[in-house]
Amino acid sequence: MMHRKHLLIFSLLAAVWAASSAFAESQENEYKGITDPFGDPANYEFAEDEKEDKEYFHLGRFLMFGFDFGAGIFTGNLGKSAGSGFMSGVKLIYFFDSHIGFEAAAHYAFHTDVLRPTSTDFATLDVQVVPLTGAFRYYFDTKDSPRALAIANPYLVFGAGAYLRSEKVTGGNLPFTVANGFSGNFGICAGAGMEFNIYRRHVYLGIDARYHVIWFDDQATGITKEGGTVVVPAADRAGNYVTALLSLSYNF
Repeated sequence: MMHRKHLLIFSLLAAVWAASSAFAESQENEYKGITDPFGDPANYEFAEDEKEDKEYFHLGRFLMFGFDFGAGIFTGNLGKSAGSGFMSGVKLIYFFDSHIGFEAAAHYAFHTDVLRPTSTDFATLDVQVVPLTGAFRYYFDTKDSPRALAIANPYLVFGAGAYLRSEKVTGGNLPFTVANGFSGNFGICAGAGMEFNIYRRHVYLGIDARYHVIWFDDQATGITKEGGTVVVPAADRAGNYVTALLSLSYNF
């Protein structure tokens, strides 16, 4: 009876030891990061860069929607006559991985342009600019960077798009009678920015500055009145565009 009792106890201890050994072995082979949000949880054989991307999408960003507000500023001779204007807009960013994202954006800005080709002649125009752009963002690897730089999430941006411009003469004595003008212009842009996580990796505060090279129609033709008489020379309408924006974005 005692012998059978000892044998039963020994069998139980052996079973516990075998189970603990198997668990320890599985723990050694188990992925030490977060649970895989995409594939089979039993498969943890990832390359190091794939592992980083999966953690990024689980703990970081995948799709972001944001609101922008700030200033649009003309440059060159165009900037001498047209004042800076308030700009606002929306954007949607899709992240391919932890370094590259694609941004689709639409913005609106309002400016006042005062043309003075002579000391006595002038015209006041209300100018509305609507940039519709697509751009790629490249985020730097800040894993081994100082904490201040890592928190800033710096990036570079390159893109292109259509820049719609509407001009309406609202005052002055310049001899042209075109009351409304609309043009669609192609442009490219480049810039840089930073994004600060301000709430649980869901809400980000951003700073973005870009230079836009835009081929406005009147940079080649100037402004003419009916009959072809040049009122404002083309050189006086040459210039590009700079945007400086703050953004508030939500990460889904």
